[in-house]
Amino acid sequence: MADVPGAQRPIVGGGPEPRDPLDCWACAVLVTAQNLLVAAFNLVLLALVLGTILLPAVTMLGFGFLCHSQFLRSQAPPCTAHLRDPGFTALLVTGFLLLVPLLVLALASYRRLCLRLRLADCLVPYSRALYRRRRASQPRQTPASPASQTVSTPGKVWV
Repeated sequence: MADVPGAQRPIVGGGPEPRDPLDCWACAVLVTAQNLLVAAFNLVLLALVLGTILLPAVTMLGFGFLCHSQFLRSQAPPCTAHLRDPGFTALLVTGFLLLVPLLVLALASYRRLCLRLRLADCLVPYSRALYRRRRASQPRQTPASPASQTVSTPGKVWV
């Protein structure tokens, strides 16, 4: 067989061997399902972290836009009972000023949580669906003389 781009070559040595087409298809479905579940969990975790940390800024912006006379001019009881337009302007300014630092804090805590939960390790590469690992054959051990045996001690060696 000539070197044709895209043609499969037999794998020599102890590398992975290709799966059968039906086995490859079934593994691809399972790998896709697991990766989609991990992605969905990541999105739920991101929404939970962002929603929790950004809640004060979003609340200030919501009340500011809802109650200011230049935007919606709501006549809801929280809008008319407590503040007037200068107070709602202060809510808008404070909400926008808090938004960026809280967003940085939320993304940093999401990253730390992902690293602690090791979510990236749950993603499975598609090469696992295409190839199966060969089982490594263990070399036979020949009985050695007692003088040539070494005793390993558990622990760390500092050099």
